[in-house]
Amino acid sequence: MFITKWKEVWRRFSGRGTYPHQLAGILLFPLRRIVLSPGRLVGHLQLTSASRVLEVGPGPGFFSIDVAQAIPQGRLELVDIQIEMLQKARRRLRRAGVHNASYTQANAVKLPFRSGAFDVAFLVAVLGEVPDPKACLASIADLLRPGGLLSIAELPGDPDALTEGQLRTLTQGTGLELVESVRVSRALLASFRRQAKAPGTTAA
Repeated sequence: MFITKWKEVWRRFSGRGTYPHQLAGILLFPLRRIVLSPGRLVGHLQLTSASRVLEVGPGPGFFSIDVAQAIPQGRLELVDIQIEMLQKARRRLRRAGVHNASYTQANAVKLPFRSGAFDVAFLVAVLGEVPDPKACLASIADLLRPGGLLSIAELPGDPDALTEGQLRTLTQGTGLELVESVRVSRALLASFRRQAKAPGTTAA
């Protein structure tokens, strides 16, 4: 049974799908900063000190500490489908003295928050792991306030990585509009804003 379990863990690590929590330590490897550092991501998110931020798929919190520290009067909500990942992230953030974060286990397609609850949302190397990425984006769009920002980072070497063209296609009809697409090293950072009006509506 032990061998079978680790074969499954390795299959998930080396292939497509949800990253296994058993190998979360690899996600904290310092050399990841060469591809996309937490500081560079924070600069891309256009945060204010009081921003309400949603992080979907935080893993063990590689980016979470810097984001939470950038919003001392705000709140960071970490959402992951694996409770083990949230537990690892919670321990890491507490050791760093972060107290403005919350942790929710949920499916990325059905996020349990009120409409317009967040100013900013971000996903790093996560969207391609979601079984229905378009539904995930529609759910996030609803949770953003009008004008709110969604940042999607796709990293080189990730078997689930999406291209800018795929992201453009997936956001069609969700109320999200591409406002920026940049390369950092070989990572893709794409920013979308929630439109002020729902798709298909007209002024009265």
